[in-house]
Amino acid sequence: MACFRDPELRIDRKPDLTPVTEADTRIERELREIISAVRPDDAVVGEEFGATGAPDATWRWVIDPIDGTKSFARGNEAWATLIALQYERKTVVAVASVPTLRHRYHAILDGGAFLNRDQLHVSTTALLDASVLSHTSLSGFIRCALEDDLVRLSRECWDARGFGNSLSHLAVARGSADIGWTSRAREWDFAALALIVKEAGGRFTDPNGNATVEGGGLSSNGHLHDQVLRLIGEGFSRRASL
Repeated sequence: MACFRDPELRIDRKPDLTPVTEADTRIERELREIISAVRPDDAVVGEEFGATGAPDATWRWVIDPIDGTKSFARGNEAWATLIALQYERKTVVAVASVPTLRHRYHAILDGGAFLNRDQLHVSTTALLDASVLSHTSLSGFIRCALEDDLVRLSRECWDARGFGNSLSHLAVARGSADIGWTSRAREWDFAALALIVKEAGGRFTDPNGNATVEGGGLSSNGHLHDQVLRLIGEGFSRRASL
């Protein structure tokens, strides 16, 4: 937070042209130092410094120091720090901190999901035309050639808002959105969020319905998931037939 809205904040660009700030690298470096000191046999994979430790390590940490760096760099509040702990590649503990809102989400496998001290529950919305869709940036969907699918789904929903990756799926977990869609994501973008959504009673898959998320991430309250998958799949099928 000391770097947030700091006019002297240093912002660089990675090879894929996405921004990285000194806060991103400092957070991940400090987390790695703590893990190394307390759990030296654990592997770590993070957005900024890649994978370290034994590839077959039983325990692995998955870290995104700032999910939403573009928002962070421009002084917007829609960013979070994501930490997942995996046992044999299955996430068993998850933390998502949104310090601008003083929110800390956490979940334990089979132990529920919480926002600060309050247990989370997804919504009970069962009709698509009564649902709220939360998604990542329109530009991201355009880059992935998914803008038509996003518009198609948005038309079927009661409302659609772009909250970014973390806040979209966390909104599903706390019941203030019914569907969350990330156009493109890596493991550190969804490892923690997926467990939080599932432990709140929802579902988290990729847009093809695979539990092992590849590419984009789709969360829901569970009641709407199959409807959304069918709607998105219709668009995928039409493009494949062209």
